[in-house]
Amino acid sequence: MVTTKESATKETESSKKSSKIQEKVGKLGNDIDALAKKTGDEASKMAKNINAEIKTFSGEIKSIDVKDEVKSITGRVEKLVDATGDSAKKLASEIKGDVKKLVDKIEAPLSKKK
Repeated sequence: MVTTKESATKETESSKKSSKIQEKVGKLGNDIDALAKKTGDEASKMAKNINAEIKTFSGEIKSIDVKDEVKSITGRVEKLVDATGDSAKKLASEIKGDVKKLVDKIEAPLSKKK
């Protein structure tokens, strides 16, 4: 009986973590789109916030190494600060795709814990 309760608790924790990550990804996608439209100091400030949020994903689960992915994404967010027009939109779309891949990589171990 204890095993069942423990299993249910782990599943609930895993679901909560996954839901929290999905919320962050949704907000992050909106922020990336907004960054593609910003310039100057406002864009720099926004990029710092986005990069900080992306870096928290690697802290969500420590059982996998996502250091290289995070570094790649944050570097491209910095490039997005200087991009304009269609190139900014394209780069924003690519970054959002990479964030989705990163989240999928993080969530895969979470779903195995269920």
